[in-house]
Amino acid sequence: MEKLTLSIPEAAKVLGVSKTFMYRLAKNKSFPTIVVGKRILVPAKGLERWIEEQAQEGCNPHPKSKEVTTSV
Repeated sequence: MEKLTLSIPEAAKVLGVSKTFMYRLAKNKSFPTIVVGKRILVPAKGLERWIEEQAQEGCNPHPKSKEVTTSV
């Protein structure tokens, strides 16, 4: 069975960010989290949806470089 939730360190690794940044992101109301006891967990499907939403909204603080083409 596939994991349904990720811990904050696991989610940080998936996103390629620090644990500190991930904890800050988890406090954001638009980021999917659930609390089980004292643990903050990130639903795997919720994380996938959030990533897709961010990509569609263009919320990337670092714009992609434009591909340069040359004609001969």
